[in-house]
Amino acid sequence: MTVATKDMTPSGKETGAAQKLKNRAETLATLRKIYPWAFLIAMLAFFAISSQAVNNVNFLTPRAMQGIALYATQILLIGLAETLIIIAAGIDLSVGWTLGFSSIIGADIMKYLYAAGASPVETVGLGVLGGITVAVFPGLLNGILISRWNVPSFISTLAVGFIVEGVALLRSHGIPIADQPPYLGDLGNGSIINWSPGNWFTWFQVPASATSAQLQANIPLMPNVVLVTIIVTVICWFVLAKTQFGQHLYAIGGNFEAAKRAGIPVQRTLIKVYILASVLAGIAGVLWQARFTSGAYNGGEVTTLTSVAAVVIGGASLFGGEGTIVGTVVGALVIATIQYGLVVLGVESFYQYVVVGVVLILAVIVDLLGRSLSK
Repeated sequence: MTVATKDMTPSGKETGAAQKLKNRAETLATLRKIYPWAFLIAMLAFFAISSQAVNNVNFLTPRAMQGIALYATQILLIGLAETLIIIAAGIDLSVGWTLGFSSIIGADIMKYLYAAGASPVETVGLGVLGGITVAVFPGLLNGILISRWNVPSFISTLAVGFIVEGVALLRSHGIPIADQPPYLGDLGNGSIINWSPGNWFTWFQVPASATSAQLQANIPLMPNVVLVTIIVTVICWFVLAKTQFGQHLYAIGGNFEAAKRAGIPVQRTLIKVYILASVLAGIAGVLWQARFTSGAYNGGEVTTLTSVAAVVIGGASLFGGEGTIVGTVVGALVIATIQYGLVVLGVESFYQYVVVGVVLILAVIVDLLGRSLSK
């Protein structure tokens, strides 16, 4: 009798309510984890059906998957930068302009070294190094303004972005820097693995005896820029998931004041993360330069917002303290699938921005709804 009576007491009812709340929170957390994957599968299914119905094109082919991967590389590299910043409860609006700035500097260096007769290794190596190195400075300036002068990240990174864009415009006069080494395009558009159905499966280069028809059938299964992006993504995953620096980012984003009281070097960590984000933008810049064999100040102009969309779709919270590299990868693939799918359907390019904007709003609503229901 005593046990039964105790189960019916108010304290017993509170325990049951707490258990229900815990179960609901766990369910919501699970839904938020599978939401990006479900969205990606839904997009693939939609474009597979619609492309077949509209223009009789098979969307789910190796060539289409390779195209989506190429679309995703730039979004993902900038998305990795935004993931680290957003987890720390900030945002970086300068990374897209930093991408263009890096491509300008890298192209400038390669142009002059090639004209001076430098070797391919020196030309490409110093160009890549220069393009990535200059990206450190916007990140350092952002980190100092935000961590030591308490300038809001939105204002600081926007201002630094304008400065970077202005410097890139002054250096290039608003004109893409071309006259790049001829072998740069081979690197930027080459592939580790090439497959021509019924003809060959080769590493690095296609056979010299290949006919025009065989070349058209060739599918670059692992483009060089995709391989570099995969390597950078794995490194970022390790840094965020397995290092003390990554744990500090989660702590700062989760509770800034508590992180300071816990002895975390908040200022130093913020400076480091903004520098790292800019370096990632620099890598994206030199890859853009290699793909298009030129440098352009506006090479990443729209990438910042699409990458933020990818991060939010991937499950990161704009309030900080939440987010994963895997989620950002899925989010980037969602955006790339939408962009590539609309091209396949023959939809005009400016409609892509409308669709991505709607998708971003939906992702934010899902995040806010999940938070409100878990309270």
